[in-house]
Amino acid sequence: MENNRVDDGYLGLLKRNRAVRQVWLAQIVSELGDWLNFVALMQIIKQFSGTAQASGLLIILQMMPLVVFSPFSGALADKFDRRKIMIVCDLLRAVIVLGLLTINRPEQLWLLYLLSAMQFSLTAFFEPARGALIPNLAKDTELLKANALSGVTWSVILAVGGALGGFLFDLVGGKISFLVDSGTFLISASLLLRLNIEVNNNKNDQEGTEGKNTSTSFWAIIPYLLNKPQVLAVTLVKSGICLTGGAVLLLSVVYGQQVFPIGKDGAISVGLLHGAHGLGAVVGAIVTGRLIYIDTKKALNIILLAFALRGLFFWCWGNSPNILLAAISTTSISACGSFLWVISTTLLQKLTEDEIRGRIFALENGLLTLSVAVSIAILGRIIDVWHFPVSTATFAVAFAALAIALVWVTIMLQWQKWDKLQKQNT
Repeated sequence: MENNRVDDGYLGLLKRNRAVRQVWLAQIVSELGDWLNFVALMQIIKQFSGTAQASGLLIILQMMPLVVFSPFSGALADKFDRRKIMIVCDLLRAVIVLGLLTINRPEQLWLLYLLSAMQFSLTAFFEPARGALIPNLAKDTELLKANALSGVTWSVILAVGGALGGFLFDLVGGKISFLVDSGTFLISASLLLRLNIEVNNNKNDQEGTEGKNTSTSFWAIIPYLLNKPQVLAVTLVKSGICLTGGAVLLLSVVYGQQVFPIGKDGAISVGLLHGAHGLGAVVGAIVTGRLIYIDTKKALNIILLAFALRGLFFWCWGNSPNILLAAISTTSISACGSFLWVISTTLLQKLTEDEIRGRIFALENGLLTLSVAVSIAILGRIIDVWHFPVSTATFAVAFAALAIALVWVTIMLQWQKWDKLQKQNT
């Protein structure tokens, strides 16, 4: 009986499904390098500039390509081999990251921003391909486990990479972090090269496709979503998370560097707060595997609860008298966000057809990224331009999180109506 439990869990999935295992290993090495890179870049900006807006600008430039390129990346993921798209992106990112080794002076800050934007422009093509590929690798009950495993892995890497990045920068500076990040992209590409799967992303001749919109245009998803409001609502869940999730990234830097600094320029405290972010995401991803099997009505109620709790925990963060309580608040916020993230990913994969899934995930990535950029830009102005205390800025984020919970109440009230309309259309 005990062996069956193991086989039904993450270990069993990795043993049975070689394709999922290869993608999972690629995720581990790539994301570990990314978080080492992120902490190093933030500390270099601190040395060259020292403002919250300068740190926020980096996050915005890393995120905006997901918005700008989403129409192209989604269509590409639905038209060509998703595995090959991911490999090319990995190889190009490995080269671009090496360019960060040349940055040594404040006058080169523009180059740091440019190279980071280029790196994440490729991420804008990588992520929709990856999100659309997972349902081709994991079927039925494996899909939830694959997404939950991805969420747990991202969370653990965030915790380890964030903390390790802070200590590594404090000891040896950013050069080693950039070298490691470049190497992880090469390892990821080599793992994906060994992934033996051929997926026809445009199976327009399949049985049951009659009457479906088989256009490969990105904009074909607009009428698709208008006809399926429940899919649209799930697509927007991550945008709701990220309207306040961007604040977690920036506030972790500000609190670490300015409010509770530990180590050189607060490098250790920044890493610890990012580690707390990752720890919470681990907890949320693990809990999700238990809650996703409940009925839809209870799932909607729990999503509402998670959105509301994020507002409460942001308020606790603003009242934190020390880094320990700030870290506990960050962990709690992240746990709720991770729960919402895995649920929305799995639901979206189940509700969408393969021939349009890449575009749906590209749109989702673009919208959530725009939400992060907007929240960070506003928060940066609140702190640097309007000169509000950091705690007051955190309270503002708490109120925004509660407003998002109210929006979800409206969606819940409409859900049953959408169900009836969907049954009538079918």
